Amino acid sequence: MANLGSEVTKIISSKKRNDLVLLNEYLIQANKILKELMTLPDMKEREIEIKTLAEVITDISKAKSSLEISSVNIISYFTPFVMRLIKV
Repeated sequence: MANLGSEVTKIISSKKRNDLVLLNEYLIQANKILKELMTLPDMKEREIEIKTLAEVITDISKAKSSLEISSVNIISYFTPFVMRLIKV
């Protein structure tokens, strides 16, 4: 999840810079990570959460987002996963 958070942060940053080439590269990588997460046995019970994340990530990558989710909230979602890595 921390790796996905990293890609999402890159998507947000590239969108702010209007760098569509990098944005698409990061989106492709985020989708690969999401597919991999869906194959993990311990993620089966979190399938709805992963699918919702996929929708949010797709939406934030669009020029005009239809969901009203701030980039701060999205980044905050991933912070606990990153913190776990730092403590290890």
